[in-house]
Amino acid sequence: MPKPWVHQFRNRPDTEDVEALVLVEELDRPRRSLARKREDADGLVDGYILQSLDGRSRTAVYTWVQAGDPAAVQRHLQELSAEIYPRGKTR
Repeated sequence: MPKPWVHQFRNRPDTEDVEALVLVEELDRPRRSLARKREDADGLVDGYILQSLDGRSRTAVYTWVQAGDPAAVQRHLQELSAEIYPRGKTR
């Protein structure tokens, strides 16, 4: 049965922080990174990286990654992910 997770999206320039309720399967956890292709921007990508995860309150906090070339954004997301999950720990 789906259970709610609260996703908080923070630090996006010129935008207020956003909080969203997301339904996921009971054992699923929020994704480590979220990225999207910008419309009419020649392949630029925006993205968020998971900053913290609280299983008790079921809250995932994401921080903004500046838009840029997809390869550069992906590299940045991976570097931030390595800081959050050192030595290959995924959860």
